[in-house]
Amino acid sequence: MKAIFLLLSLVLLVSGTASAYSISAAASLDHRTNRHGVGAFASKSKPFSPLFSSASPDDSKPPSSSAAAAKTEAWTEKRFFNTPVFRAAALVGAAVLAQSQSQLLSSKALALVHMLSFSTWFGSVVYTTFIAGITMFKNLPKKTFGKLQAKLFPKYFLLGSVCLILQLGTLPGIKSLTKQSRTALGVALAMNLFNQFILEPTATNNMLERYRMEEQGKESSDEYKALRKNFGKFHGLSSLTNLVALCGGVAHAVYLAAALV
Repeated sequence: MKAIFLLLSLVLLVSGTASAYSISAAASLDHRTNRHGVGAFASKSKPFSPLFSSASPDDSKPPSSSAAAAKTEAWTEKRFFNTPVFRAAALVGAAVLAQSQSQLLSSKALALVHMLSFSTWFGSVVYTTFIAGITMFKNLPKKTFGKLQAKLFPKYFLLGSVCLILQLGTLPGIKSLTKQSRTALGVALAMNLFNQFILEPTATNNMLERYRMEEQGKESSDEYKALRKNFGKFHGLSSLTNLVALCGGVAHAVYLAAALV
């Protein structure tokens, strides 16, 4: 039983971190305004390097005193109860309390870990694919959107891998689920790992290299055109494998629903 709740703690800690990452990632970046009045983000820890700077000529001007004061001002004061660790600890505590009251059997504990890991992963995929990604793409400058996604995607795919491994690990203890669920989740995990270790890093490195060349005015070079073409290929494959993983999740949801009735 202790091992089961150790696994539960792991998935909740990861999901709690991921739920607050979009806020922590944005809070680590400064909000500034470009010449068109569109919000952008800049690193707080060090000045803009040529790789991450925009093409605006205003960037070369020294910041005013008001701008410097704005850069040091945090968006909001940090509160312990609003941290990912506190949220995850609260969820783990609720699960432990429920276990002590209802005396969960081992199979029920496995089912709980399975359901929590599945819902966490499936919800993150749906939200990222159909809500967060599209909203950021439509409302952020191109380079800001790209750099933010470069920070979010590694966490997104890591969360998916951890949750899918937990689902596959707890599946043998749930007798009402068939081998079809193992196949669906296995395909989803394979697609997620392919994205995590190959497609996403390749596409991100390509994007950052193109940003560097744009800063140097090399958009018309053959190298830049080749990078742009390759980025489209890897980005398309990444989107496709993410969709295949989501389809595997939908299939597993169907098998879960059938097991409930």
